[in-house]
Amino acid sequence: MTVHYRIDPSTHRIHTKAFGEVTLEEVLAHFDELSADSDFEPGLDVLLDLVDCKTLPGFDEVRSAARRVTADTSNLRFGRLAVVVASEALFGMLRMFHTLGESAFSDAQIFRDLDAALQWLHPVGPSR
Repeated sequence: MTVHYRIDPSTHRIHTKAFGEVTLEEVLAHFDELSADSDFEPGLDVLLDLVDCKTLPGFDEVRSAARRVTADTSNLRFGRLAVVVASEALFGMLRMFHTLGESAFSDAQIFRDLDAALQWLHPVGPSR
């Protein structure tokens, strides 16, 4: 599988990294695995690193992924989502995911820089 994640309780964050050729089936399997993880709890922030992802999803794939996280039966509810991408095309597709899946996240932003994404998720200074 080309989608891996780890849950870090100390930062209250899920760090997901996808790389290479990623299929919709792998994305949906990732959501299933995450929802079954005993360390998962609603409200965790998500850092989604797609810098090394070589696949550009189509609209139907983006819509299917968004439907999965926003389904009434889904226990996948998150805090903030910071997505890091390298290509303009993927940036555009993830903006569509953000729009279609916004009810699953308290807020979401797409970045081209990992440090900027981390700063947005957990700024230095007083608590958010």
